[in-house]
Amino acid sequence: MFKLKLLTLSTLLILTGCISLAPDYQRPETPVPQRFSLSKNALVPATAGYQDTGWRNFFADPQAIRLIDTALQNNRDLRMAALKVQEARAQYNVTDADRYPQLNASAETTYSGGLKSDSSTDQKYEAGMALSFELDFFGKLKNMSDADRQKFFASEEAQRAVHILLISNVSQSYFNQRLAAEQLNIARETLQNYQQSYAFVEKQLITGSTNVLALEQSRGLIESTRAEIAKREGELAQANNALQLVLGIYTVQPDDQIHSDKDINPVQLPPNLSSEILLQRPDILEAEHLLKASDADIGAARAAFFPSISLTGGVSGSSTELSSLYNPASGMWNFVPKIEIPIFNAGRNSANLELAKIRQQQSVVNYEQKIQTAFKEVADALALRETISQQITAQQRYLASLQITLQRAKGLYSSGAVSYIEVLDAERSLFATQQSLLDLRYSQQVNEITLFTALGGGWTQ
Repeated sequence: MFKLKLLTLSTLLILTGCISLAPDYQRPETPVPQRFSLSKNALVPATAGYQDTGWRNFFADPQAIRLIDTALQNNRDLRMAALKVQEARAQYNVTDADRYPQLNASAETTYSGGLKSDSSTDQKYEAGMALSFELDFFGKLKNMSDADRQKFFASEEAQRAVHILLISNVSQSYFNQRLAAEQLNIARETLQNYQQSYAFVEKQLITGSTNVLALEQSRGLIESTRAEIAKREGELAQANNALQLVLGIYTVQPDDQIHSDKDINPVQLPPNLSSEILLQRPDILEAEHLLKASDADIGAARAAFFPSISLTGGVSGSSTELSSLYNPASGMWNFVPKIEIPIFNAGRNSANLELAKIRQQQSVVNYEQKIQTAFKEVADALALRETISQQITAQQRYLASLQITLQRAKGLYSSGAVSYIEVLDAERSLFATQQSLLDLRYSQQVNEITLFTALGGGWTQ
């Protein structure tokens, strides 16, 4: 009889968790075109393994690499993401523990006696061990554990997303700081040129070659440029503060002496880029894990409609003498199989199942939205890639033309062939074009960083 009971119990344990009521996972169809349209983008030749390009290979500027290293060590957002991964792992361990037998031991002493002063005190000792285990025939505990496991995986992908976003933010903040510094330098150099022009006009006024109007126009350029310098100084201070914030430390200052001839290595892509590359992005992988978790939640909600079977057993002993507490004569055992069958709960189980299905549908929509957003980010970056390059080329030619125009305008003004207003227009146009060219080069760098990030790069290393 004992062997038969042991065989029955062993069979029940083997069958536990064999049935899962969760729907079979199927990845939703990608709601975007299969390939990006690159016909209008002059991309560099493809190289193998472009998906796995690490950020250390992407950035060529040594100072950018140094600042990113600093941020990865000190940024609070990245620390918080790591802690959330640990939290999700701990929550998974807590939920998964319910799938296994629970063994507990207890011991207690009871003192009793009468209220009279001469009454004696009785002592009673009790000790025991209890074993409990729920037979997970319909996979409720397994699905609950799977849901938390998928959430743990999702938290790891969320950490990767924060890692990549931090690299992007640090690099953009650094290049923005460099842009502000270079714009300030151009403004200061322009101020020196205007002051030289003012001195030249002032000499001409003394000799009677010009009039006071030209002198005041020259003075106006100087004052407007001083206002521009003050503006650029404020922007540079703000750029430094923004950079220090993402670095997470305020003792590191960018070194203006460290520069590279090449700031970044452009992302190298094949001529026909498949949109499946988006599936490696951490935010999309995070959404997919959350979708799998919602499928497991449906399985747990379905299991609530079926009976729940648990086994409880234990051994205990009680005695008035501590020495005889563990005597077999004072001990006893118990075994309590228990089955709970849901009959009526005012539709709670049906509502929970409906809620799980709705959340699963929300997870599908969230997954599809993530893919569409990612596709747009990559498509936008690819579309801007060639147009920005064309703008820079045209702006450089325009700048060269303005420099020639300014030289000729100064020569004609010296000979009295044109008024000083021609020189003013050329100088203002030259200054504005220099600033615009810097903005375009910064936009080109930011767009390349955006493309690198949108493709899911940056996590390697």
